[in-house]
Amino acid sequence: MPVTEIGCMGVKPSLDIMDKTTPEGQILEGAWKAVIAAPGGPHQVYWGLEIENPSKLWAFFDWDSVEDHEKFAKAFGGEAVKDLPTILTHGEFTKHVAFTPSPPLVLHSPVTEILLAYFPSNISPAAKDKASARAQQFVEKSLNKCTDVKAVSYGWGVENDFPVRDEEGKTGSILMMFIGWPSVDAHMKFREMEIFKENVDLVRGMEGLVKLTIFHVSCQSFKRKTE
Repeated sequence: MPVTEIGCMGVKPSLDIMDKTTPEGQILEGAWKAVIAAPGGPHQVYWGLEIENPSKLWAFFDWDSVEDHEKFAKAFGGEAVKDLPTILTHGEFTKHVAFTPSPPLVLHSPVTEILLAYFPSNISPAAKDKASARAQQFVEKSLNKCTDVKAVSYGWGVENDFPVRDEEGKTGSILMMFIGWPSVDAHMKFREMEIFKENVDLVRGMEGLVKLTIFHVSCQSFKRKTE
């Protein structure tokens, strides 16, 4: 099953890791080049700072399966990213999400809104289906009606122990949605439109929802060369 690996990391203060002309930017870019070039590596890697909190770096890797990622991590992962501790403080988590459509090409958008909907770890398959149906309704009734929306992908986490944002020690299942925008301002203007206000409860009112949060990233990317 195709999956996207999701990773969140802390950035050391005063470092401009997104600028390829800085030493720290070169270290980060070099790590992702090594990952994408190594045998069995991901098809694509995206990375970007959280716009609302630039001390957080998000990275996304497209794989054919969780097993392919695990095999790669054991064989080459440590060597490829060995220099990252010089520019990063810690890794918050590494998990996987099965997106539709996959891979989530929406990450090529100038800005990607990331919506995290947390549910209990023991959420049933039937409850997941209900939440997915509401998410799809929101896409069809609201997002698809907005000309600024570039693309949308959403899906459930493979694992059921995603750390709940800003709640120490809490974990749960997650429904994650990526929404592509030309800018953060375009997203904020959309939130003032009636088409959003009339349909947002499709997401906010999901049965069993524990927490809902959003933020934005602007990603750079590398694509694996066809072998």
